[in-house]
Amino acid sequence: MSRVVLLLVLTLATVTVGVLVNARVRERTAPPSGNDTSQTPTSPRPLILQEGDGEHLVRRTGPTAGWPFIIKLDGQSGNTQDFFVFTSTMAPGETIPFHKHDNAEEILFVEEGGATVIVGDQRGVAGPRSIVFIPRDTWISATNSSNHDIHDIAIFSRHGYEQYMRALGVKQGEPMTPLSPDELRRLRALGHSMYWDTSKGPYPPGVSHP
Repeated sequence: MSRVVLLLVLTLATVTVGVLVNARVRERTAPPSGNDTSQTPTSPRPLILQEGDGEHLVRRTGPTAGWPFIIKLDGQSGNTQDFFVFTSTMAPGETIPFHKHDNAEEILFVEEGGATVIVGDQRGVAGPRSIVFIPRDTWISATNSSNHDIHDIAIFSRHGYEQYMRALGVKQGEPMTPLSPDELRRLRALGHSMYWDTSKGPYPPGVSHP
């Protein structure tokens, strides 16, 4: 009888140890709860970006060749899940050519006044700290019609255009190797962007113009 009791005690102890071990394993491997603020390497990272922070690049081809810009946020910088943000500077007389994006809305912050902006059927001169809203599939163009530099911040609601901008840009001091027309078209399609063919005229259909 005592031998049977001993076997029962040993069996119970073994089962208890197994249950405790399995519970500890599940605890270690369980996904974090909603209150867990830990981040995986690919989680978005909180950032405080100063004016000069970001990835400094220069456009190497096209009508804006030589323009510097800074990628502030995207899937690589900050690991954003949605937004793409970059800043650039327009010198007097420079123009952002007519283009549009089929997958994302865009907000353009214009820091200094003097940019003549055409967006869809709207045309005007943006004053200091203006905001231009660009819906999907809407033609946009801006010209620095002032006598000073104009700084702007472009914010896109979805990823896509950064693929084109990264391919278009090189680091300052690197060779400005141009892209072939076919490669430029491929990259623009990859970036969900379309640029107006000026051989068809100076203005796309439906936009406001003088």
